[in-house]
Amino acid sequence: MLDENHRYSYSQLSSFSECPFSYYLSHIERPRPEEAPNAWAEQGTLIHDLLDKWAKGELKKEDLAAEYTRRYGDEVVTAFPRMLATKGYAEKTYQQGLEYFENFDGFPGYEIVAAEEEYKMPLKLTDGTERPFIAYIDLILRDLRNGGLVVMDHKSKSLASFKKDKDKMYKQQFLYSYFVHEKYGEWPAVCAFNLFKENGYIDEREFTTKEYEKTIQWATDAIYAIEERDLLDWLECKELPKSGKPDLFCQSICGWHLICPQAAGR
Repeated sequence: MLDENHRYSYSQLSSFSECPFSYYLSHIERPRPEEAPNAWAEQGTLIHDLLDKWAKGELKKEDLAAEYTRRYGDEVVTAFPRMLATKGYAEKTYQQGLEYFENFDGFPGYEIVAAEEEYKMPLKLTDGTERPFIAYIDLILRDLRNGGLVVMDHKSKSLASFKKDKDKMYKQQFLYSYFVHEKYGEWPAVCAFNLFKENGYIDEREFTTKEYEKTIQWATDAIYAIEERDLLDWLECKELPKSGKPDLFCQSICGWHLICPQAAGR
């Protein structure tokens, strides 16, 4: 059911693992319906863009806070879910981004190798076959102390939410390590996440062959599961929590929450 020239990505595999129906609407349904925006994604896109411009020398770090404030009202335009609206959540979220840029000091001790770099190349699966793949790596750094490469992704998650999904999140960075190795001829020493809502807290995990191989096996299994599904399989939504009610992802974060029958039952 996929196009002949279909190109996989980490976000696709993650979406499929989260909810096959969401993947179906995003990558298979023709014509595709319009995806609903959400405020977290809008803010995350803005912050990513500012960090990218800084890393490429297009913005000075001392100008980031003012640029964030200038653009915020025009680019973060979707309301946060009503369950959060009465708690000052929107203002708090804005302030978290502002404080991050007001205190931003770059990444001292590291040299920028690449920012928002695109990779279009085959991913080799565990059975030796290959699939077309695309990856965008937020930041690749060189540790000036030991010369090791660091693969970093900017994330808008809170620390509590990140810790809950930590092992799942690191699949992205270990998968991206393949493309770094293909281009630079070396494996990264460290995979990392920059949690900008936590005032730039950096979470790091040492690269290991064992975890990398587990990640490639996960990608292989997901790709074959995608390719083996028929139409009826695709119409399955993710399972509801024990409460029987859709979670926050289904209600507000998923781009298809306005048309999903499961989310509509909230």
